[in-house]
Amino acid sequence: MRFAENELKTHDGMRLFVRRFEPSSGTASRTVIIVHGLCEHGTRYDHISELLTEHSWNVVVPDLRGHGRSDGVPVHVKKFRHYIRDVEMIHRHYGLVPERTALLGHSMGGLVSLRFAQLQPDAVGALVLMSPLLAVKVPIPLRTIAAGRVLSFVAPRTRFRSRVAPCYTTHNEEVLARRMEDPLMHRSVTAGWYFAMKSSLAAAWKDADRIDMPVLIMQAGDDKLVDEAAPGQWLQRVPSDDTTLHDLPDHYHELLNEPDWRDTSETVFDWLNHRIVKNGHAAT
Repeated sequence: MRFAENELKTHDGMRLFVRRFEPSSGTASRTVIIVHGLCEHGTRYDHISELLTEHSWNVVVPDLRGHGRSDGVPVHVKKFRHYIRDVEMIHRHYGLVPERTALLGHSMGGLVSLRFAQLQPDAVGALVLMSPLLAVKVPIPLRTIAAGRVLSFVAPRTRFRSRVAPCYTTHNEEVLARRMEDPLMHRSVTAGWYFAMKSSLAAAWKDADRIDMPVLIMQAGDDKLVDEAAPGQWLQRVPSDDTTLHDLPDHYHELLNEPDWRDTSETVFDWLNHRIVKNGHAAT
C-alpha cells in the first residue's frame, strides 16, 4: 500500500488535511471516499483503508473541518453545507469518475455523505452508510436545547460537553484505550454545530426521494448514539431500486471498530464490488 498526505484549500480558505491510499501494485480504477464521524478524524480508518487497497480500491480520507489536523473551530460550523462543499472540493481535486466512486460515511459522516449524494446525485455511483445519523438517540434535556437555541444566535461557539459515554461506542477495549489517549479526539460540540446539524437532518429526510443510486446501510443493533430504527424508515422514502439494510444485533455504534470489524468490512466490500465497475467491468 502507498499513501500520500495533502493539504487542500476549501472554498473559504481553510486548510483541509486529506490522505490518499493506493494499492502497492499501482493506482486502482475505483475510489472510496471515507467520511468520518463526529469528534473523530480520518486516521481512525487506516485499517479500513488498508483493506480497501487490498481489494483494488483507491481510498481518500479527509479530516473534516474542525476535526483532526484540518483547520477550523473544533466541531463547529456555521452551516452544515460547508462539510458538503468540502467533499465536493475533494471530489473535484482528485478528478474522481462518478461511476467509479463510492462514498462511505460513518454516523455524522453518514449524514454528510447522504446530503452530498442528494445535492450531487450524479457525482458518485454508490453510497454506504455505517450507523448513520438519521435521528439522535442521546437524550438531551429540553432546557439544554432551549439554551443552545438562544446561544446559536448570540454566541454560536459556546461549547457543550458530549453526553456520549465512550464505553458505548465499541466493545473493543483496545480501541477504547486508544480513543482515550488520542489528542485529536474532541469531546464537545458548539451550539452552532448542533442546530446546523438539526437543519441538515431535516433536509436529509425531506430530500430522501433524491437518492436514486445503490445504497447500503449497516446499522448497529444496540446503538446508544443514533436511533437504530431510523435507517429502515428513511429507506422507505428512497426511490432507488437497489437498497440494502443490514442490522447487526448486539453491536455498538462504531461497527468498523467492533471486534468483528473484519466480517463487517467484508460485507461492505462484497456489496461495493458488485456495484462499482473495475477496469470497465463489474467487479467480482
